[in-house]
Amino acid sequence: MANPKPRLGRGLSALMNSSSPRPSKPQETASASEATSDPNSQDQTATSNTSHGPTEIPLDLIDDNPHQPRENIDPAGLAELTASIKVSGILQPVLLRPVANRYQLVAGHRRTAAARAAGLTKIPAIVRSDTTEETQAEWAIIENIQRQDLNPLERAKAYKTYLERFNLTHAQAAQRLGEERTNVSNYLRLLDLQKEVQTFVATGQISFGHAKILAGIDDSERQNSLAKTIVEQGLSVRKLEDLVTEPPTDVIGSISVAAHDRTVKSAHIVEMEQELSRKLGTKLRIFPARRKGAGKIVIQYFNLDEFDRIVGKIT
Repeated sequence: MANPKPRLGRGLSALMNSSSPRPSKPQETASASEATSDPNSQDQTATSNTSHGPTEIPLDLIDDNPHQPRENIDPAGLAELTASIKVSGILQPVLLRPVANRYQLVAGHRRTAAARAAGLTKIPAIVRSDTTEETQAEWAIIENIQRQDLNPLERAKAYKTYLERFNLTHAQAAQRLGEERTNVSNYLRLLDLQKEVQTFVATGQISFGHAKILAGIDDSERQNSLAKTIVEQGLSVRKLEDLVTEPPTDVIGSISVAAHDRTVKSAHIVEMEQELSRKLGTKLRIFPARRKGAGKIVIQYFNLDEFDRIVGKIT
């Protein structure tokens, strides 16, 4: 891909206010009938362009962001925002990019929907002609994460779409979005949850903390059973963690451990076990096989965060 772009986690307001280019009209000018339908529109736009400030853009010229990660807008929240706009107007402009003779939303999905619901015909906007399809997708994710949180499942889907569309690794996506890599990875794991568990997450009956633990359970029946227990009993994340990890067992298994303890190993192998354990910060065992030069190394981890930490050290 092209040269790495700067981290975008600093927020949309910084992006919109730093070196913002002069707001521009779409690449193709509007028709004469559109230009003359409102005698004040040309003067308002010209003034905005001269001052490098927001431009009043007709709502019927604005199309949705095709990369919008939000699947649903909370009706109560939208009604509240609509009522506020009717009283005070729109206090912060939306962000647009020109496409042909129209505009596409980059940021401001909820404000635009509320403006339409409030009966407005225009909306203040900053038009960024330098916005690419790539940054449009990035900023849509950032806006929703920072202003009106997506539910964890929507956020996971947004990350997945972003990774696939631009062929990024977890680490690359995290760096560009100003996130921790482990955070991105943990959200993406939610997409592997059982469908019923995903529904609990999407409706807020199960928190992200709960879901992150459930995602580490491969047994689908146990995963579903624990999810129902969380919903029915209101289990805390800590209590769920206790249920998953108690009684404490060695993840290698008692038979393997016993076999390991009976294995006669050279001082070199013992020393290597200790050295690798120190470097990785977790328990590690080396199992020499009967065949000379063969064997296996077993690395233990006790939660998904620790797994990510260990993988980060190895890769």
